[in-house]
Amino acid sequence: MPDADDAPKTTPLPLSLLGLVAAFALALWAGIHYMTHDASLFYGLVAGLSFGAAFAFGQQIKNRFVPPKQRKTDWKVQAPGAAELSPAKQAARQARKIAVEFDDEEIRTTVNGLKREGVAWNAVNRVDIVISDEFLPLPQWMIGGDGAQGAKGIIVPNDADGLDALMDAMKERLPGYDNDATYQAVISAMAAMEGHFPVWQRNPA
Repeated sequence: MPDADDAPKTTPLPLSLLGLVAAFALALWAGIHYMTHDASLFYGLVAGLSFGAAFAFGQQIKNRFVPPKQRKTDWKVQAPGAAELSPAKQAARQARKIAVEFDDEEIRTTVNGLKREGVAWNAVNRVDIVISDEFLPLPQWMIGGDGAQGAKGIIVPNDADGLDALMDAMKERLPGYDNDATYQAVISAMAAMEGHFPVWQRNPA
């Protein structure tokens, strides 16, 4: 627990008020001399510094009566670069929210209980995280594979129901998924504003 001596020091209110008045008075004096001395550089510099000091004192006084708001951070909700959605868009997005489920044969995404897309476990050959304007406000997990008809895969939003259970299952079913390299790739994606981050790739047999 931090000591009281470590807490940020605040300027007493009377000193802030005195500083504000003095800074404005000095700025006014320098401004008058600036205009009456053929735009003297010295008086112009003094006036500019004095107005800056007055603004700083004014901010200190304001913060004593109206403390600045503390910003909350949550990577899942406020992914870097993500814009807030309006209530109407949030409701529409919730209505078509994607869930992910799996069994012994495949991984599949659903919307309102109806299958959207799927990929067989034995066909999965890579897992990536994609953060882009196309998919904001959430990162997307791209689970790709090869099927009888060529490349195949699914896209799983980071807020999909069932994603946590799928992460645990991938540690057991995807060889080499549960290691430090995978964790580092996920951490790198969390700290990024955008990009394509390979998380896991199946080694050739």
